Amino acid sequence: MKFINKQILTGALLGALAVGQAHAALTLSDAFDGGWADLSHPASARGWVFDVLSASNGNKTLYVSGYLYDSQGNPIWVTASPTFGEFEFTRSAELYAFTGGTFNGAGNETPTQRAFGTVDVEFHSCSAATVKVTPAAGSGLQPMTWTANPLQNLVTQDKVGCAYTRAFTTCPTGTRPGSLPRSCVLSGTITSDLTLTNDTTWQLEGLVTVGGDNTASATVTIEPGTLVTGSGDSADYLYVNPGSKLVANGTPNAPIIFTSPRDGQLGQTPAPGDWGGIVLSGNAPNNKCAAAPFDCRSEFNPALRYGGSNPHDSSGSLRYVQARYAGYVFTEGREVNSFTFQAVGDGTVLEHLQSYRGKDDGFEWFGGTVNAKYLISYEVGDDGFDWDEGWNGKVQFAFSKWANASLGLGDDNGFESSNQADNHDASPRTIPRWSNVTLIGNGSGGGNGVHLKEGTGGHLSNLLVSDFNKTGKACLMVANAATAALVGGPNLSLDHTWLNCTTPVADGSNGVPGAAKALFDSGAGNGSGNPQLVGFLPAPGSPLHDGRLVTDDAFFAPAPYIGAFRDRNDDWTAGWTYGIAR
Repeated sequence: MKFINKQILTGALLGALAVGQAHAALTLSDAFDGGWADLSHPASARGWVFDVLSASNGNKTLYVSGYLYDSQGNPIWVTASPTFGEFEFTRSAELYAFTGGTFNGAGNETPTQRAFGTVDVEFHSCSAATVKVTPAAGSGLQPMTWTANPLQNLVTQDKVGCAYTRAFTTCPTGTRPGSLPRSCVLSGTITSDLTLTNDTTWQLEGLVTVGGDNTASATVTIEPGTLVTGSGDSADYLYVNPGSKLVANGTPNAPIIFTSPRDGQLGQTPAPGDWGGIVLSGNAPNNKCAAAPFDCRSEFNPALRYGGSNPHDSSGSLRYVQARYAGYVFTEGREVNSFTFQAVGDGTVLEHLQSYRGKDDGFEWFGGTVNAKYLISYEVGDDGFDWDEGWNGKVQFAFSKWANASLGLGDDNGFESSNQADNHDASPRTIPRWSNVTLIGNGSGGGNGVHLKEGTGGHLSNLLVSDFNKTGKACLMVANAATAALVGGPNLSLDHTWLNCTTPVADGSNGVPGAAKALFDSGAGNGSGNPQLVGFLPAPGSPLHDGRLVTDDAFFAPAPYIGAFRDRNDDWTAGWTYGIAR
C-alpha cells in the first residue's frame, strides 16, 4: 500500500506552506517511518503512516497517508507530501483524498485525486507528533487534531533508532529562550556543568566561554543529535578554556551539528563565515610559550590564554561532530577556524569530525599533543589542515577536498605546516605523525597540496595528494632553510606517498634548491601519476593499494594502503557527514 501511495504522490508534489517554524530541536530520518496513531484512543481506528525521504541537501519529504471517516462513517484515504528543511519539525501541506482504482490492477488502475483540505504535522520527539486536519470549506467536516504515537518501538539509540526521546519543555537555568522555536541562548561564561540536550536548539551569542582560565572549570556535555547554531552575529563561537571540557559525543546516525542559523531552513541560504567555530584550549606544551607562565594568546582574541606543561591534559572528547559554515574573520589574520585546538593534550579524544564550507581552515593545531582519527575538511576557504607552535600529535584517516573554483573556496593548502613563524627552530619542534590521508584540490585554483615551512618536522605516510595544479604551486612544497635542514634527518620523513599534480614537487620561498625532491626521493614507496579514483575512492587496480603497514605505534590501525580509503567499498564518510559528493 505504501509503494502504491508513493507512486501516486510522485507526480503530485506540491509546495509546502510554512507555519511559523524556523529550526528544529529534532531532525527527521527514516527512524520516524511507520504507523502512528492516537494510542490514548485505540478504538478510534484513525491513524497515519509516515515515510521520510532525505534529499542530498538535507531536506526531507514526508509522505503522509491517513485513514479517516466521513460524516456517514465511510472510510477516506488521504495523503500529503510536505517538504521540511533539514532542521524543521513542523509543516503544513495540501491534503488529498483518493477514490477508485483496484487492488489487483484490473479496470481503472489510477485512483482519482481530489482536494480534501490541509494537514499540519508537528513532531515533538521520536514518540509523539501532532496531526491537525482542516477539511476544505463546504465539506461538512470539522477540523480535528490528534496526538499521534508510533505503533512500533522507535525509542532506541541503535542504528535504526531515534535519538530524540524527549519533547522540549523549557530553557534551563542560566539560559534564556532564543528567537527560534524550541531554542535557548548560550552567552557569556559557563561556570558550572551543563548538558545541551537534543530536544533544544542551542544558539551561541557572541563569545561563549566554558570555565575561566583554569578557574571555575566546567564541563559542557552535548547529546547525540543536538543542533547548535549561531545567533545571527557572525562572531558567535564556543571557546573551552584550559581546565574545562567539552564532551560532544554524537553517533553515526545522530551526529552533533554546529552550523549557521540559516542552515536547514527552506528559503534561506547559509554561507561560509556565518558563525565562528569550536575552540578547545588546554594545558599542553607549546613552543611559543614553552615556560611558565605559559602565556600564549589566541590569534583571534588576545584576551584568551592557553598553554602549559601537561602533555596528557584533557579538554574532553568530540566524536561524530559536524561544523558547517564556520570561520568568522574578525580582521585579516584574525580568524576562527571550524575546529581550533590550542595546546590541547593527548587526554582529549577527537574522532569523526567534519568541517564543511568553513571560511578559514578546517582544522588548526597551535601546539599541544592531541591525536585524532577520521577527520574531514570539505570545501573550506583556507587550509584543510594547519599546524604550528610545536604540535606533536598523531592523525590517521583524514580527507580534504576543495570546492569548484567558481564557489570562491579552497584558496590555500591541503597541509599548511609550520614549526613557528617567529622562530623556525623553536622547541619543542613540531613533529606530528600522519598516516592514510587523501588531499584533493580543484584542479585549477588553491595552493599547494603539502606545504612544509618554517622549520616544521613530521612523519607523513600513506598520503595521496592530487589536483593541486595552480601555476606556481605543487603537490609537495618545502619552504625555508630550517625546514630543508631536516630533510634526511630523523625529524622529517615522507614515505608511501602518491603525487598527481602538474608540478609534483617544488621549493618554496627562502628554501634550499632540491629540498622537496630530496625529501620525496628519500622516502620508501613514493610515486606519482594517475591514482585511478572513482570520485575520491580508489578503483580496482589503483596504485594506491600498495601502501605501508604502520605497526610501530599502537595508535595507528593496520592500513597498508595509500590514502584515507582502502578501496571503493571503504567510504567511512558515509552516513554521518553532510554535503559530500560521491
